[in-house]
Amino acid sequence: MHLPTTKSRLQISKVIANLFFLSLLLTTPVSISYAGLPDLGDPTLDSFSSKDERQLGLAFYRSLRANLPFVEDLQINYYLTSLGQRLASQSDAAGNSFHFFIIKAPTINAFAGPAAYIGIHTELILQAKNESQLASVLAHEIAHVSQRHLARAFDNAGNSTAITIATLLAAILVGSQDAQAGQAVLLSGIAGNAQSSINFTRSNEYEADRIGIGILADTGINPQGMVGFFEILLAQSPDGGIEYLRTHPLSTNRVSEAKNRLNKESENLPKDNIDFQFAKARLIISLSKQPGYYLDDQIVGQGLIGQYQKALAAIRTQKADVAIQILSRHTEAHTHPWLRLALAEAYTSKNDDKKALEILRNLARLYPGYLPVSMAYVQTLNNNNFPDKSIAVLKKQLQTDDYGVIYEALAKAYYANGQTSAALEATGNQYARQGYIELAIQQFDNALNQKDLSTSTKQRLEASKKELKKVMQEYKDRL
Repeated sequence: MHLPTTKSRLQISKVIANLFFLSLLLTTPVSISYAGLPDLGDPTLDSFSSKDERQLGLAFYRSLRANLPFVEDLQINYYLTSLGQRLASQSDAAGNSFHFFIIKAPTINAFAGPAAYIGIHTELILQAKNESQLASVLAHEIAHVSQRHLARAFDNAGNSTAITIATLLAAILVGSQDAQAGQAVLLSGIAGNAQSSINFTRSNEYEADRIGIGILADTGINPQGMVGFFEILLAQSPDGGIEYLRTHPLSTNRVSEAKNRLNKESENLPKDNIDFQFAKARLIISLSKQPGYYLDDQIVGQGLIGQYQKALAAIRTQKADVAIQILSRHTEAHTHPWLRLALAEAYTSKNDDKKALEILRNLARLYPGYLPVSMAYVQTLNNNNFPDKSIAVLKKQLQTDDYGVIYEALAKAYYANGQTSAALEATGNQYARQGYIELAIQQFDNALNQKDLSTSTKQRLEASKKELKKVMQEYKDRL
């Protein structure tokens, strides 16, 4: 194993210092009880409460966002989140707030951080052959959450709790950028307690496999995908060199046990979904440094997904007419909304916003409340100075979804419409959803300083501020 570079060592030191400090905040024993609810006797709550986990999870996620490149494409993220939420709804942690995200990294890996923050590397999606294989990884990570494996590892560490949790999270963070450096962090962190840590992890892995297979079947996805993905990993790296195998120990025994858990009732469940193939094709083009490579039919083929991929490549290489020709032909035979979203994107790149708006307006009628359509429609409305229409679409979307990206677009529309206080309030709500509490409070204060506010608006802003200050005080009380 190569030693980390000077730059990597400095990065490691910084990450460990930050996460070590965060974990120190959580080492005081805490017991939480809720009136009217029975005490289920989870031993991890003695040293690592749900509130602790939420605070560490948010801090961990913010560290990832600050240090690593994320996939920001709304359609790809919406697909992953929808799939993840379907699976999570069939788990013992169905009541948890799950957060699924994708990190741009050329390594096959996935992880479940504190408070159900589940990250997937782009290379893992690219290596998956079908939805059941990707879903098997998500189900496995969801099982880690439902069984509170991270919290139990925290509790199991005893007096070295802070060091263990900081080392684990630092290894995930650093390893996402530099696999060798991440491995060095992990190995150095567990050097004094290596064998017991590895055994504890292996037992977690077997349990997550067993529960994950059940989650897949209950969701209506063929659990054969788990075995299939294991076989891909072993074939590519029989010595365990793939990063995923370093954090998720895999052996032929584990593969055999997973096979034995499959039953005949689930063998006819679907292995794939066209949504996965659309998302994978879109990811390939978004990551490509040479999108023109995919303009060749011999590369992409004549099938629907290959031609969709070619159309996206044409848009990226400023060949809008090529994309329009391909997509117009396929939208006549296929109704999948991503085809028409791409067609609208092609017209936008050709500066034909009138045609793009027509397509998106019709899509919004066909798929009301479908976030990728709503946000594409709103973006085009905003770009063409129709803020009032944009505001109406976004307010309706907020009846079913509560994402920061919706409030961000709403703020832009309010500003364009001359509604400054409403724009500041929307930005405050955006920051609150993203976990930036201090910035959210500042935006609410700025909104309150605007003139001619109605009594109801003032009361709403004050109530939002009060709630966020309560959250801030709870966090400070833990210091």
